[in-house]
Amino acid sequence: MTGSRRVHLAAGAPLPVPEPTSSADPAPKPKPPLPTSPILIPGVVEDSSQNEPRASNGRSGNRRRRRRKRGPKLPDRVIVFVGPMAAGKTSLGKRVARELGVPFVDSDAVFVRRHGPIAAFFETHGEEEFRRIEAEIIAAELATPGVRVLALGGGAVLTDSTRELLSGFPVVLLTTTQEAVLRTANIQRRPLLRNDPNAWNRIFEERRPLYEEVSDVSYRTDRATKEQLARRVTQWARSFRKDTT
Repeated sequence: MTGSRRVHLAAGAPLPVPEPTSSADPAPKPKPPLPTSPILIPGVVEDSSQNEPRASNGRSGNRRRRRRKRGPKLPDRVIVFVGPMAAGKTSLGKRVARELGVPFVDSDAVFVRRHGPIAAFFETHGEEEFRRIEAEIIAAELATPGVRVLALGGGAVLTDSTRELLSGFPVVLLTTTQEAVLRTANIQRRPLLRNDPNAWNRIFEERRPLYEEVSDVSYRTDRATKEQLARRVTQWARSFRKDTT
């Protein structure tokens, strides 16, 4: 035993404890486990979309399911209704527009808003002036971008420029019979029928080749309900593709 150690023992003092070296540092305390539920912070709303299951392409499964439920894409042009007077172009056109979720436009209604009743215009200015303005209204509507349903007056196809324009659009022809027209139509609002209701057949037969020239599909409005016709036309419009080249 050395002299210094003997001194400590003699005095009854405890032996000094050597300081630990760096290689003998105490082990770090274990970290508490991470929380399994989200930490809620006051004033912050959790974004649940972060927890949606992801598909292999990185998009959520819910979003993919929503895409699959969508119907076929609509034509990127105006869907046009043509046909004889009182065939139902306006009433059916409105129903189809609702089914497709697009606006509806009636060229006759646009004319009336700007120039007054058609029958009175006929008497004052004549049919030729009416057709000129009608063609301008139709050309403007067809040139406006966006999908919608456009119903034309019975004689709109008489104008060459209108028929040319219609060649680039999906066109639905609606036909009926004179008996159905006389049973349901307001003849007083039809200047060409007001004085001669039985002229309907003659006018229709004169215009039939022009209707068939511009149309892509035809429906008889006196052989089905409006609901049935609206469904059929809607299905046709969704599947229609027209080459404009």
